[in-house]
Amino acid sequence: MIKNIFFALVGVLGILAAIVFVVAAPSISRDPNPVQILVPKGLAQGQIIQLLKDNGVIRSATVFKMLSRIAFRSSRFRHGVYLFEKNHYFKILNQLSQGLTYRFKVTLPEGWTAYQVAERLAKNGVIIDPEAFALIVKEGQLEGMWYPETYYFEPASDSKSVIEEMIREFHENYNEEFQKRAAVMNMTDRQILTLASIIEREARIDSERPTISSVYHNRLKKRKLLEADPTVQYAIGEGRFWKERLTYKDLNTNSPYNTYRKSGLPPGPICNPGVESIQAALYPAETPFLYFVADPNGSGTHHFTQTYDQHMQKQRDLGLV
Repeated sequence: MIKNIFFALVGVLGILAAIVFVVAAPSISRDPNPVQILVPKGLAQGQIIQLLKDNGVIRSATVFKMLSRIAFRSSRFRHGVYLFEKNHYFKILNQLSQGLTYRFKVTLPEGWTAYQVAERLAKNGVIIDPEAFALIVKEGQLEGMWYPETYYFEPASDSKSVIEEMIREFHENYNEEFQKRAAVMNMTDRQILTLASIIEREARIDSERPTISSVYHNRLKKRKLLEADPTVQYAIGEGRFWKERLTYKDLNTNSPYNTYRKSGLPPGPICNPGVESIQAALYPAETPFLYFVADPNGSGTHHFTQTYDQHMQKQRDLGLV
């Protein structure tokens, strides 16, 4: 009697296992069109499973629920945006239980403004409204407060959460050594970041960054106007574009960012500087230079001079005036 019950039970379990395997196994012909699903925060397990069923992600809600219970993962489903392959039950279960949400890969290079970053994020589907993103940055005075890096974001993310993640990355990279060095130089972290952002827009060759930095440090010490073209470009474009050729009229633009008219550093960064520019701002080369001019041959190099007369002569030699 007991033997018969045992074999009957084994048979039933075998049938159930076969059903689960057939239903839960991926289709022989893989569906090339995965399904993107938003699992809202606060949904119960049953509601999430029903959401998958309603959107054609799984064939059987019952089998999926059985699998989740067998794997002891029924209470671990996490919210977020997912990209599911249809009927890959075990893979779907793993994604939900581990929170393996679908994320876009976005690389943010050095020298970009908040608006440029916002446009790239919107183009890649990370955020919906670049204007709202740029407004948050402007109101919070957060320009330049993100580290040039490759990020992974969920589609249609909240602008505030994206900004917070990038700022966290910045603080992880602007380390204690940088903070201590800034204090030694009697400069705030924001002032260092501001100077680094100008260096970022000026420099084309890494080896020249400390020398460019020395020019600005020397001018600050002598209380001379910085006369940095990128600050005028930022003032004109308001971070939305960079005007390549500046006119004398541009140099008279009335803006706190115009260092041809305003003494000292501008109110804040004009872009997001890379670590090389931050290091250059913190550790400038020791030079007597007060001027530099870009080489017109397109090499990315600059010519450095100590006096205004030398500066003008160098421009004449290069055919710039």
